[in-house]
Amino acid sequence: MSILTSASSSSVSRGYDYYKHNKVNNVKQLNDHEFEGYVDGSLKNPYYVKIDIEHPRKSYCDCPHANGNITCKHMTALYFELFPDEVDDYESWLNSDYDEDDEDDYYGYDSYYGDGDYYYDYIKSSNFEKPFFFDVVLEKYVDDLSIEELKQTLLTELKNNEKRTYDLYLGKNYKKYLQNNSDEFVFLDRLNKRVQDLTGYYNYDYNDFDKEILNVREKRKIEELYKNKSLQLQIDKILLNEKLSVYSDYRWIAHFYKKNKSSEEIYEFCKILENYLDSLKHYSIKNTVPKSNVLIAIHLLNDFTITECASLMLKNAKYLQYIDYIVENSNDIMNLYRSFMKLIEKNYFRNKMYIPDVLYRFVRVTDFENKDINTNHYLYSYLCLGHIEYLDILGYYLTEDKIISIIENKTKDIFLLVKLYKFYEKQEKLWDLLIDSNYRYLLLDNIEILKGKYNDKLYDHFIDEFYNIIKQGKSRDIYNKASKYISAISKLNNGNELVEKIKIDLRNSDYQKCSALFDEINKAIKN
Repeated sequence: MSILTSASSSSVSRGYDYYKHNKVNNVKQLNDHEFEGYVDGSLKNPYYVKIDIEHPRKSYCDCPHANGNITCKHMTALYFELFPDEVDDYESWLNSDYDEDDEDDYYGYDSYYGDGDYYYDYIKSSNFEKPFFFDVVLEKYVDDLSIEELKQTLLTELKNNEKRTYDLYLGKNYKKYLQNNSDEFVFLDRLNKRVQDLTGYYNYDYNDFDKEILNVREKRKIEELYKNKSLQLQIDKILLNEKLSVYSDYRWIAHFYKKNKSSEEIYEFCKILENYLDSLKHYSIKNTVPKSNVLIAIHLLNDFTITECASLMLKNAKYLQYIDYIVENSNDIMNLYRSFMKLIEKNYFRNKMYIPDVLYRFVRVTDFENKDINTNHYLYSYLCLGHIEYLDILGYYLTEDKIISIIENKTKDIFLLVKLYKFYEKQEKLWDLLIDSNYRYLLLDNIEILKGKYNDKLYDHFIDEFYNIIKQGKSRDIYNKASKYISAISKLNNGNELVEKIKIDLRNSDYQKCSALFDEINKAIKN
């Protein structure tokens, strides 16, 4: 269970709307699975939200709706802010072509009754009152038909209910009819049954992508049979099946059709594959290989330019098997790399979680020897993932000032800049960044690096914040929030003395009888 699956559809929708309207602020990671932040709501003050992605029911929001462990819209808004990849999936779902009217097809309504219109025809025929001379006129009608007309009428009627026709007339002798006709028919019939087994509703398994569709002998046989134009349609019915494209073995089929189909036919089939890929994205498939295989099939059927390949790599960066295929089969790897870099220099935040993995593919294919590719791999690993060990590695390629300058020019992300300035102990830059921003609360986490030079200024800021908060009302929740700043003051130079002075001032003020306030202050200092 995740935050989104534990929420109602209304909470997810409203949370998404809050996220899109930038109502989420002051986001902070508490540990591996807990995050907190503030979400603007209908009241004057924002709601405090804490989510636990490992145990969603332990999440908290101080809005009235969240009482009773209900996942509210503020929790989902914070979740969307933290995990932009979930935003992509949700937006993809919103823009999908799914229609509730299609549910009858999903539950097999038509297949239960055979032909789609057969059930309704049956209802009509059951209410049919036969005319008095019906049998006489029918016999006369048949007598008047030519052999050709009789044959055509019989075929038409037999095809009206194919299941009934097969059960009554064809089933027992079906194989014999095929064998008497040709070995090619027997081969294609067997192949069709295997494909139906692979892609049938009950047997279809996306994760079984390594299953063999065709062996070497069958591939040769298909190439031979496809020269016979009368058999091409039958082969197409078997192999132009979008569900087969999740299998790695479909690459041969894509190559085969690339050689044997017109550009218009390939375009139409690619649209089918793209629609199928969109539908797969809504299924809970953890493994990315099946979707990568569909992308590879589309890639094989087209003649994409280097620029188009780079754009597709950025769009589908999470499907690393697909990325591997493009990189390993590129005829001009450096041109592809330069095209990809141009794209991410403008919008590296798109699919940013996966960009370092894409760049690593370029590092690997160039045997780790290209300095420019290596540098950009570690640079964007920091920009996209925020791990400071990449700053350490970048030091092997660039000077400290150069690293700071490049990152400052590429991002306004305050959390990345804070880590950057802390890593290089740039106190002035860190102070200027935080004091004049909406992220002053981050000063609480950076006392140690700043107090040497800004001890007095930190005290002035923390004490102002403390009094501003307690003026909002007399409640334990308010006292708890305000006490964080007293705890911060205790960490300053001469912090204990400063705190004791504040306590004395409070005991000589209107707050002298507020035991809850002093309890929260003492608790905050201990923690």
